[in-house]
Amino acid sequence: MSTFFLAGMVLVLVMIIFSRTLWVPRGMVERLSKKKWFQNHWLSGGYLFGINALYFGTTIFLLYLLMFTDIPYLHLVLMFLATIVSIFTWSAFSTAWTGSFKNRLKMALTGSSFYLILALIMVIQWLSVKPLYPNEDTFMRALGWMLGFFVSAVAFSICFIFTAFLGKRSARV
Repeated sequence: MSTFFLAGMVLVLVMIIFSRTLWVPRGMVERLSKKKWFQNHWLSGGYLFGINALYFGTTIFLLYLLMFTDIPYLHLVLMFLATIVSIFTWSAFSTAWTGSFKNRLKMALTGSSFYLILALIMVIQWLSVKPLYPNEDTFMRALGWMLGFFVSAVAFSICFIFTAFLGKRSARV
C-alpha cells in the first residue's frame, strides 16, 4: 500500500513539474475555449465542480461494483485511472480558460471546492467516530475517515494547483 502511495505521489509531482509538456486533450480544449460561458470564472468553476462530482460519483459506483468481483488489485487500477483522467481534465480546463489571474483563482477555487467540502465532511466524520456497540474498536473506521480526508485534501490541492497556476493567463489584474 505504501508503495502505491509513494508511486502516486511521485507521478503527481512529475506531472506538475512537466505540466507544460503534458499531453492535453486538444478536442476538449478547443470545444471549451470556444464556449462564451466558459470564460466566465463562476460558470467554468461551477462546471469544473460538477465534473469533479461526476468523476467522484462514478469512481465510487465502480468501486462498489468491484466489491462483487474476485479480481484482486483491480480497485487500485481503477483509482489510478480515475486520478489520471482527473489530472488530464484539470489540465484541459487550465489550458482552455483565459482571463485575469484573480479570476483564474476564483475559477480554480470554485471548481476544486468539491474536494474541500468532501475533506470537511471527512474531518467531521473522523472527529465524531463513536462505537456502535460496547467495546467496539473504532480504530479502523477512524483510519478510513482519516485516509479519506487525506485523499480529498490532496485532490483539492492538485486540482487547485493545476487549474490556478499551470495555465495560460491573459492579463494580471
